[in-house]
Amino acid sequence: MQIIWKALITYLDKNLREGKSVNMKKFGAFTFDIATDLPRISRRQIGADSDIAVDRSQRKHIHTLRPCFIVDPVLKRLLSRYNGKEEISPAGSQKSIFQQGFKMMYANPVPVANACQMGVDVVRSTLDIIYKAIEDLINIHDKDIQLQFGFACVQMRSKNLRVVFAEYLSRQVGDSGFETTMRRMNNSVSSMWRTSQNKMF
Repeated sequence: MQIIWKALITYLDKNLREGKSVNMKKFGAFTFDIATDLPRISRRQIGADSDIAVDRSQRKHIHTLRPCFIVDPVLKRLLSRYNGKEEISPAGSQKSIFQQGFKMMYANPVPVANACQMGVDVVRSTLDIIYKAIEDLINIHDKDIQLQFGFACVQMRSKNLRVVFAEYLSRQVGDSGFETTMRRMNNSVSSMWRTSQNKMF
């Protein structure tokens, strides 16, 4: 079980570093919150150490990202002291978790099973047991839980929820270069319309 849990942590960390959100059914989803600032005005700073490319990239860095955790409704119902504050504010029509966050994907047990060199059914059943045990510890036994993911720490104490992310992940997500990894396409719309389907795909 520890091998499967460590493989799951590695799988989650890899996808978060690539700018992908991951949802774990009956537990929660690790995703990103995106806050957009107003475009910055260009200010010419002529100097020996000034770089035009760096200045332009800093002006284009108007999206402030931070990692966040969206608790599953199953656990949210049990965490009675959790204030219910939403980490992200989706539109009212976005009911599914896969419509929230950014590039939300299902926590696939296949790569986790490959890393553990175990069967997919074994990994899937083990993860379901872990999520069910967390639910029972909160609901039946009223226990405090602290889950270490390496990149984050999920604490459930006194029917409340608190998530602390590692400094390296918050720093990497907030970097201006991380925006490029989250873009679905770097080409402009005009160039996309002029490109044929064979060259595009």
